[in-house]
Amino acid sequence: MKKAFTLVELLIVIALIAILSVAVLATINPIEQTNKARDAKFKNDAAEVLSAYERYFASLNKYPWNESAGTSVAPNSPFAASSMSNAFGVLAVSGEVGTTGLLITNSELKSSFVGKEPFVNAIGSANYGQDAMYTFHNGNDANYVCFCPKASVNRTGSNKATLKCLDGALDNTTGIVTAPVLVDINAGGAGGCQNLAAGAFTCDISSTNANLLCVPEGNIQ
Repeated sequence: MKKAFTLVELLIVIALIAILSVAVLATINPIEQTNKARDAKFKNDAAEVLSAYERYFASLNKYPWNESAGTSVAPNSPFAASSMSNAFGVLAVSGEVGTTGLLITNSELKSSFVGKEPFVNAIGSANYGQDAMYTFHNGNDANYVCFCPKASVNRTGSNKATLKCLDGALDNTTGIVTAPVLVDINAGGAGGCQNLAAGAFTCDISSTNANLLCVPEGNIQ
């Protein structure tokens, strides 16, 4: 007689494999891993832009937004990457996707930078607020480059204490956040920032406030 597994035994083995597979997927959480990789990439890009600002200032004794004469943008306003981006420095002053701004024309960033995810979404697109990048100058000598984190590990727990809160509202016509205030999330602050410090996370730039991950990560100066 040939020996073989019974149907019941096969079903038990299949069930065990399914349980183990679910357990492994729950542990690995591929969506979270993808979001963590995305956040790490955005953080590296933000650090590159911040370094480019400092190199630009060291060479010319001014920042890219000091070149945008004739615009209504104040030097302490956050700039959306796809709009008033001559001030931002990556795209051209028209904010047209694929154009090159002062950080690139002055060789502080490679031209391939304009094809990165934060700079390929036009104003009004579904991913504009979530995937755009923002810069904030405090009016003195401190710059911050920020983005919306997607990984839950970067939105909750101890990591949430390192987030910033941008209080203001996005003008979808100009891409500029009006009446901006960038504060440490654990410091409360104006408008909705105080509520966010105590509870929910939001990245809705088009609303009244947003939590952002910024480079550098230290307290706002």
